[in-house]
Amino acid sequence: MGASPFRNPCVRIWMGRASSNASGLIGRLVKIVMVVVLLPTAAALLLGVLNQLNVPSLSGGQVREWVVWGAMTYLGIHILLYRPLALFRGSHRLFSALAVWLFGGHVSSVEDAKVTAAKKKWIRRAKSEGSAQGSTLVAFSPYVIPLYTVLVCAAGWGMRQGLDRVFVDGPISFFLGITIAFHWLMTADELQPQRDHWHVETYLLAIGLIFVITLLIAAACLPWALPEFSFVDALADSLARTQIFYTTLVQRLFF
Repeated sequence: MGASPFRNPCVRIWMGRASSNASGLIGRLVKIVMVVVLLPTAAALLLGVLNQLNVPSLSGGQVREWVVWGAMTYLGIHILLYRPLALFRGSHRLFSALAVWLFGGHVSSVEDAKVTAAKKKWIRRAKSEGSAQGSTLVAFSPYVIPLYTVLVCAAGWGMRQGLDRVFVDGPISFFLGITIAFHWLMTADELQPQRDHWHVETYLLAIGLIFVITLLIAAACLPWALPEFSFVDALADSLARTQIFYTTLVQRLFF
């Protein structure tokens, strides 16, 4: 009787490679679908937040105008003049250290149990050296928290307690635009080298997720500085816009 083809090492290697290629292809397809779903959602969320900023500013004009002018001002500075890399990496190191302190004993719980000891050893070294590279959770957390936007919101709340809002609303709204644009553009710059190692859909998915999460965090903090802003209404608006987009898309494709 002939030997079973499954006992042939060449056959096993070929089947292993085919299985690996199929898994990789399925993974890429899943990411592409997620990007297709995420991009309209991100756009709808941005429009929902901007729509809620269409309120009069006590400093004059609309709050949205102040925010947009702040974002455009930083965009011009970023492209033409200066990129404050040290400022961004300072917040990155701060949140990396904070993430290690908060999740240090638990980061390895989402990984394979075989690397628990190695993870614990790395965590001890990260705490002593102030380094937080090697854990996906620790490395990713600084990108999704717009530190300076949160600080501006907190400063706006504090300034409203002792100053007339005529002198507060405009500058705070302007700096909100500057800080969120700073965070997004610097994050995109920092992740740019990863494009050599990631597929396009992986890079777009990472950027999209960071954009959505940072926008949600910033929008949740906006009422501190701008009491007229409603986070709940912004979410409802963005969900309605997303629903309209997908309903229109399905109708045009299938009806």
